[in-house]
Amino acid sequence: MFKILIFLAVLSLSLSACREDSGTVPERDVPRPFLAQKENIVAGQELFHRLCRECHGTLVEGRNQRAERFVPPAPDFHEDRYAQSDPAYLFWRIEEGKRAEPFRSRGSVMPSWKPHLSDEQIWQIVAYLKQRSLGNF
Repeated sequence: MFKILIFLAVLSLSLSACREDSGTVPERDVPRPFLAQKENIVAGQELFHRLCRECHGTLVEGRNQRAERFVPPAPDFHEDRYAQSDPAYLFWRIEEGKRAEPFRSRGSVMPSWKPHLSDEQIWQIVAYLKQRSLGNF
């Protein structure tokens, strides 16, 4: 019985550690009309393919084989759940990368894009990710 309780506790901690809403996401005004504009989605797609595809793309898009060894694996954002993701969370995750907890202590290798991209560019990537998850791109 004790072993089962330990197993359930470890399983519960593991599942909660994988939750997308882990960490403290700062409040942010989400530019919803901006996210729906085709030119921003296309610009986000171009940024994604230039900067993100090695880890988050599919094999056809040029995903690097080392990305297959990431634990947990880097998502390719084709799952429906990303369509429902809070855009502010996606922005924060791209902006902070592995610098934010709980990702730092989990061994994330994702870089922070804040020093390299403008807020507008990060929102463009978010716009693309939302459409990608719907199968529109």
